[in-house]
Amino acid sequence: MNRSSRRTFLLFGALTLYVLVQFLWWAVLLVRKETELAGLALQVKTLGGTTDHPLDDSRAIRMVVGEGTVFLALLLGMLFLTFRALRRDLAAARTQRNFLMAVTHELRTPIAAIKLQLQTLRRAGLSQEQRDGLHHQALTEADRLNALADKVLIATSAEDGVLSLDLKEVDVMALMRDVLERARVQIAPHHHVDLHGPERFVVLSDAQALRSIADNLIENASKYAPVGTLIIIDVTKGREGWRLTVTDEGPGIPTEEHARIFERFYRGGNEETRQAKGTGLGLYIVQRLVQRLGGAIEVRHAAPSGAIFAASFPDR
Repeated sequence: MNRSSRRTFLLFGALTLYVLVQFLWWAVLLVRKETELAGLALQVKTLGGTTDHPLDDSRAIRMVVGEGTVFLALLLGMLFLTFRALRRDLAAARTQRNFLMAVTHELRTPIAAIKLQLQTLRRAGLSQEQRDGLHHQALTEADRLNALADKVLIATSAEDGVLSLDLKEVDVMALMRDVLERARVQIAPHHHVDLHGPERFVVLSDAQALRSIADNLIENASKYAPVGTLIIIDVTKGREGWRLTVTDEGPGIPTEEHARIFERFYRGGNEETRQAKGTGLGLYIVQRLVQRLGGAIEVRHAAPSGAIFAASFPDR
């Protein structure tokens, strides 16, 4: 929790304490007043007068306490709802701040690289091989920018509930082989990426959605698994559907975070000190696309270490 959030909660706590103290003080004064009135009524009665005020102050006290209890319950309920809304808004503001920081970091690197490569291309004396290399690097960085833009657009569409699908017959294994080649060059060039499954496997699905699911799962694995470790893509067919599994040899994901990792913008750790890059959108997109295809995704622990993301899809 940052300093601004702590100040906000301390201010809310101080205000709540003040309201409760004032309420109790009001109740004490009211009971005292009712006791005084009951005493005056008793004196009037003793002197032969008449009064409508009850002579027994315990009745008035019970009335004050009863009505005060109802009012206090309503007050505490409103304070609780206000506190929960405040905490939710602060959490949303914090995740959006982390997202903006992450996007800024993600944009800065490829933009700076493209600028440097274009400036270098203007120099005289470069060989054709060097120019081709710089051109290739610039295109790679442009692909990174395009992938980031696609993530934001898909996440926005998922949040609005307007993810469209183009269902056709797709050879999953041919698609995954394309994903594998791209992963080895761009997404996870410093890892060993293998593909397991049948030679050919045709399903009715959306090729672009499946590609995005696989890309994001591989990218997530490459961010946290040590360099040089193995990432396995596995396609298996069952009696009631089929499954796409991505397994890594990283540190794994704590059990208490298994549900939260699919939330939009959620990333474990502190944004200022986190080493792994990202926007907190990848797994959110994966879950929404899997659900849109009628499937479900789960995360498990791998042995001896690592994480297993398994997306299950029904037969269509």
